[in-house]
Amino acid sequence: MKKILFAALALLAASCNNPEADTQSLETSPTTLDFEATGSTPQTVQVKAQNVAWEHAVSADAKAWMTVTQDGNTLSVSVSDNYMGEKRIGQIRIRPTDGSKLPARSVTVTQQANPAPPELSLSVNPASLTFQGEGAAPQQVTVTASAELLSWTAAPDQESASWITATTAGDRITVTVADNPDTRLRAGNILVIPSEEAAAPKTLLVIQEGKILPPALTVTPAGPIELPYNGLNGNLYLLLNVEAQNTEWTAKAVDAEDKALDWASTTVSTSEGYINLSFARNTQKQPRSGFVVVTPSAEELEEIRIPLTQTAAPDHLSTLAGDLDIASLGLDHGYSALMPYAPYDTLQPTIQWELNLLSEGLTVNPNFGTFEGSGHQLHFLPVTDRMEANDDNLYPLADGVYDVVATKPFPENPEEIYHKDAWTIDKGTEGTSWSTKYSNFWYLEYRDNEIVGSAPIISGTVTVTKTAGFENTYSIEFDLLDDFGNRITGTYAGSIGLNVNGTRLPD
Repeated sequence: MKKILFAALALLAASCNNPEADTQSLETSPTTLDFEATGSTPQTVQVKAQNVAWEHAVSADAKAWMTVTQDGNTLSVSVSDNYMGEKRIGQIRIRPTDGSKLPARSVTVTQQANPAPPELSLSVNPASLTFQGEGAAPQQVTVTASAELLSWTAAPDQESASWITATTAGDRITVTVADNPDTRLRAGNILVIPSEEAAAPKTLLVIQEGKILPPALTVTPAGPIELPYNGLNGNLYLLLNVEAQNTEWTAKAVDAEDKALDWASTTVSTSEGYINLSFARNTQKQPRSGFVVVTPSAEELEEIRIPLTQTAAPDHLSTLAGDLDIASLGLDHGYSALMPYAPYDTLQPTIQWELNLLSEGLTVNPNFGTFEGSGHQLHFLPVTDRMEANDDNLYPLADGVYDVVATKPFPENPEEIYHKDAWTIDKGTEGTSWSTKYSNFWYLEYRDNEIVGSAPIISGTVTVTKTAGFENTYSIEFDLLDDFGNRITGTYAGSIGLNVNGTRLPD
């Protein structure tokens, strides 16, 4: 044991007496290397390292043309031929790896420019490829290098690598593509990279068409279509949506014998994908039917026949074919009739007027109370508050809004006095006799003393405004519906003569 302890102490003493044991150094020889442009043999660098571990690395800009291998403390440096007309310079860094504070060392490597640089280039033929969307066969391109020393690699770019495959063999690139899952065209690139910087890289454009969908045609609504006699929400048309895929199409409205309907027609917009089905109001009391036929151009598709039915018109008396504007009637004069109550007659709280508005060419026969000529008439019976006879013969029609209502029924109690409500107008009804055929509220058209058109008014409002400063002059606004759903709207402005108890009062 004493011998071992003595030996350790001897070694420690020897170390303390040897200053080189603690000295660190790192040097290279030589610090520069110079290579010819071509045909250069490898050169060596000696690394002198004392008490320090080290490693080497080639600068990033020189890795493409410089190779360094290590054998102990010797680095063997080789370079590839330089075909460029410019010299190139790189660095070899030798640095400590054990935490030493010694600075790194550098060896500068210079390779001379090529005095006669060859023209290096690549060509790709064809420069682009186009593939069908599905089941596309592989295609090839030829890559030509301007010199034998020039090699190349090829691969799809990052964005295209999921669907493009490039395989190289000799001077050929074989390109395959996966099926395109989308109907839209897509494009990608294959990058052809030369081995020498003097040659520019090339890009091969790869185009793939979209997936081709089979022809298809759908129409919405697809089932039977039922049209109301008077239109949909006031409209006499219906839009059908068409989705077409890889086919053109046409549309028509026909009967069971494929003849064009006389009450419905179609206009189409193939670009927007719709059919506008226009139809006439059904004035008949029986339904009518047909088909909307949509015919595709693709032979593998069958035509689409959509049954079409329009409901029958309800029972109605109106002969109007559509809405009516009061202004179009030319109403320019009128007369009213009133039978005011005697002061002692106190039972009735309301009174009924008779108003007739007439167009030019239509007059009243005073002997028979009939209308003669050709023109238009608006006949109605507004109810106002009670009016009594007065010496001044002043009987203005009260301003306000009058509602068109059903005739008020008679009370069940026979002792109860029947009266109509103020601010109402009884709706038009048809009586059984000549004198009552057009009762209450009607629009009538005459031609040569004969009624050729008519419409009972069954709902709406009449707004009366007396013209200030004028007797028997009014503005009357109409917003009405007949029994067939036609709107009758507009304003009459003018005088209305007044007959009281059968006597015409002066205007």
